[in-house]
Amino acid sequence: MKQAKQIIARLKEAGFEAYMVGGAVRDYLRGSVPHDIDVATSASPEQVKALFERSIDTGIEHGTVMILIEGQGTEVTTFRTESGYSDNRRPDKVEFVNSLQEDLKRRDFTINSMAMTEQMEIIDPFGGKEDLSAGIIRAVGVPQERFAEDALRMLRAIRFSGQLNFHIEPATKQAIIEHAEKIQSVAMERIKAELDKVMVSAAPDISMRYLNETCLNRFLPSGGLFELDWSGYTTSKDPLSGWFYLLHQNGETFGAIREYRFSNQDKKDLQRALEASRLPFWDDWVYYSFTERQLMIAQAASHKTQAVKERQQALPIQSKSELAANGRDLMEWTGKKAGAWLKEWTLHIEKAVVERRLANDKERIKDWFIDEYHRHT
Repeated sequence: MKQAKQIIARLKEAGFEAYMVGGAVRDYLRGSVPHDIDVATSASPEQVKALFERSIDTGIEHGTVMILIEGQGTEVTTFRTESGYSDNRRPDKVEFVNSLQEDLKRRDFTINSMAMTEQMEIIDPFGGKEDLSAGIIRAVGVPQERFAEDALRMLRAIRFSGQLNFHIEPATKQAIIEHAEKIQSVAMERIKAELDKVMVSAAPDISMRYLNETCLNRFLPSGGLFELDWSGYTTSKDPLSGWFYLLHQNGETFGAIREYRFSNQDKKDLQRALEASRLPFWDDWVYYSFTERQLMIAQAASHKTQAVKERQQALPIQSKSELAANGRDLMEWTGKKAGAWLKEWTLHIEKAVVERRLANDKERIKDWFIDEYHRHT
């Protein structure tokens, strides 16, 4: 907030209006530490850039530049109006204006349509503070117009309901029902980003209830999967836990949610977590073979409370590289060249050490290996 106040002070010194806006104001009023503080101003992007040494054109066509102070970036956007959303996302026309109220009018929800001066005075033309106190998600103005401008706002309303533990007021909810089909025009990356935030929210069951009640889920890939009881889901800091719960409770595999475009690493971790969840019990080899993240995700639907990190740290070794003997030793002890047998026997040794059937000592490994090797060949 310090940088935002500095930026506002500099803009006002130059004769322009400037305010903190959006989610930062909402968070401040809720007693939370504001993140990603944005500034709105009557100055044009060129005028903003002229006042500061370092800036980045992050969205200058829409009036946004990022001002860098002490290595931290703050987005500064010129007051603007928007019109003509032919793709249900981006405005066809952006017009810079000199009115803060006109700028706030184009925003999604009343709780996000407040501004704040550097003296922390609140400007609230649409009743956002009252809705914040009442725990209500309400679209600014006519809800149908807000959702026609950007269809993702429907999913944002649902995400905020779980994130803040708020209710969506009836007119806004009805508008989501009427426009639900338009969510199909939104890029899958944006949809998944919102669903990820739902998975880590304070009350995901509330969001999921609204997702189903508004029929928005019916227009999402595999949307029927969301129609389950989320009361058994324990919120995690990792959104993959929510996706795991979704698949696990429906008895589905990763293929059911492939369209949501997970990274290769997330896909692997989710699939491995599903594998771990199907095991009857977790022994030392399981704690060794799966990553901490994979096992933590796998606990999302089981209410298990195993201290995964502690169990893994207590293992005799953390990786194959810590074995006291390696492939060269095995080739020396057998007089054989490298081949498929080497990988197989290294795994046997690795597993014996992890399961504490064999001490991680080179001489003991040698004796054990020679004895086992001769018995099986």
